[in-house]
Amino acid sequence: MARFSEADDGCGPRKGVFSCDMSLIPKEAGWSQKQLVMRPAAGARPGDSGVLRYTVTAEGVSPVQGSITVIAGRPELRVNEGEDVSGLGPRDSFDAPILIRNTGDVPARGLALGLNGGGDLYPATSHRNCARLTEDGVTRCLFPDAVIAPGETWRVTPVPRFKASEHAVDPRLSYAASAYNADLKPGDLGRDPQRGDGPALRLEREPGDGGDRLFTADSGPATIDVPVTNSADFVARGDSLSGKVGAERKVSIGYVNNGPGDPNVAKVRAVFTVPPGAKVVHAPYDPELEEEEWEQHCLTDDGGRTYVCDGNTKVGRENLFEFTLRIVRKDSRPGSVAVTAEVVRDSGNTRLPDQRPGNDKAAVRLTASGPAPAADTDSGGLVAWTASAGAAAVLGAGGVLVMRRMRREPSADPGSRHISNASSVPSDEAGD
Repeated sequence: MARFSEADDGCGPRKGVFSCDMSLIPKEAGWSQKQLVMRPAAGARPGDSGVLRYTVTAEGVSPVQGSITVIAGRPELRVNEGEDVSGLGPRDSFDAPILIRNTGDVPARGLALGLNGGGDLYPATSHRNCARLTEDGVTRCLFPDAVIAPGETWRVTPVPRFKASEHAVDPRLSYAASAYNADLKPGDLGRDPQRGDGPALRLEREPGDGGDRLFTADSGPATIDVPVTNSADFVARGDSLSGKVGAERKVSIGYVNNGPGDPNVAKVRAVFTVPPGAKVVHAPYDPELEEEEWEQHCLTDDGGRTYVCDGNTKVGRENLFEFTLRIVRKDSRPGSVAVTAEVVRDSGNTRLPDQRPGNDKAAVRLTASGPAPAADTDSGGLVAWTASAGAAAVLGAGGVLVMRRMRREPSADPGSRHISNASSVPSDEAGD
């Protein structure tokens, strides 16, 4: 026996009939859903079951009858907390033992195991009862014949093995198990083109039911950090502007990550030192960041002499930031763009090695024409200003700015604007 109660959507039983008004909407917009809440009646024990028969009626169509078997209680599957892995290089492999324990009050009859490597970790072996669901490494493995009784712990065998991609820097592996349900059928993998063709993963009873191993507190996934020793070639992108004193010009500065390292979360900063003969009129501004109360991508704390900009680290993506500058004096000394990156997820926030440091800095050149204002003769103040800007750039290369890594495509492709790919700033004109 079961007790029926009203759900949050207002549907409930009335005189033995479960009645609920609903409007069907197009499938592409999502179907309307109504809930029927059932709870075991007094005296029911875990595992007791019954058949619920129902009839669905709607005006203008024939009634539809069906039934569903309801079981009191539920299986609750937990997985072991894994240990972080270290000492790996790109394309190296490692083992990740996975144990599954049923902490519920009824057996789990069939289960699904989800694996997610975040695009940097992939199963090293293609198992025929597993299928890759997405290109970024989400894999599902089905065990339709498995039965795990309450309190039992089983081990996945052979031990799942994973491989790091050539771009991996700070990947994280997550895994979780769920009891079999109507949405996961054995035939699902047979229709999946990404299904593996190697030996199947199996489940074996774990002696001692896991002993003192630590398991997740709920049905959520366990995670393993897998830092990979890798490097990335960050290339600074400079620009140039020219015009008469008083004219305003746009420049686009930034950087591109030529890889191979592609950190998921990093402190990446491009320090833009404004040419001494120019002044920033408009800095990059994103109204969406303002609306979400997040910091803008480019910030200054010295009155606009230097700006620190953050962006995306994805390999091959050019991250450009557009500034509007006003030419204020005839001064041919260039500004610069300097880029650095640190790995955030590791405990030491280590600098991401760059095998080609010579292109980490680029010039922002200024060619001014027209009469020079009288203020331009104050060379002492100008030299002091330039020295301050150069010091800010040096300090900026070692500072900290947390970047929010987003693997979504930007709303506009900054690479569509043509800019000059300025070479590294020569030491005799960099001003640092």
